[in-house]
Amino acid sequence: MIIITESVCGRIAYFRQKRQLTQIELASNVGINLKRLIEIEAGLRIPRINELVQLATGLSISIDELVKELPRSEHLL
Repeated sequence: MIIITESVCGRIAYFRQKRQLTQIELASNVGINLKRLIEIEAGLRIPRINELVQLATGLSISIDELVKELPRSEHLL
């Protein structure tokens, strides 16, 4: 069972910035509404599974990289 946490939302923003993409570029590339992406990254909306797939694909990472819990020493935010 996957539980979507704020850390997942934060990792979306982290990987987007790491890839030097704007929110506009990522939203456009993956076909997600810009407002929805902004709300997801801010932790105001929980991304749907299909959105996680789209975002992972657009960020060239696996779903695991978005949803796995990191050890405390490896926290990104």
